[in-house]
Amino acid sequence: MPSITILNGEETGRTYEWSAGNGIRIGRNSANDFVIANASVSGEHCIIEPCDGGWRIKDNDSTNGTRVNDQRISMAMLHRNDVIAFGDIVASIRGEDVPESEPSNVESIESIPRTTIVMRPSDATTRPVDGFKKKSESKKLFNVIITLSVIAIIALGALLIVKLFGSNA
Repeated sequence: MPSITILNGEETGRTYEWSAGNGIRIGRNSANDFVIANASVSGEHCIIEPCDGGWRIKDNDSTNGTRVNDQRISMAMLHRNDVIAFGDIVASIRGEDVPESEPSNVESIESIPRTTIVMRPSDATTRPVDGFKKKSESKKLFNVIITLSVIAIIALGALLIVKLFGSNA
């Protein structure tokens, strides 16, 4: 026996069951088989009817639409545990008379091919790329140039002092 259970709103948990050979009308009007008293549900929102292989749902041009598994539909096949939204009201369809979803093409997670990527930490002894020196080598060269520059400035300063004071004597 198929059934619909409301999953949200004031009527959470409310269930409607119907016999396998019949369809049902869903909406806000009291003339429907399953009345959902919510402003987002149209007066004659949709119908669920039997068809070859199970059940289908048809939207009756409702204002806020009918969605099955988060896809807006005008008509769709239903499967056990599908989530149906009538406007803002969300429900689930269940029952032995409701077919299960078609199995996916993947038989099991073990059948999915895997790729393994092995990453090694960088080795400190690797050769630097041409045109680039290691940071420590660059720093050493910079320090040598600075030191030689300072020595040259001091030497020039000393020569200048000797020349200035040496000629006055």
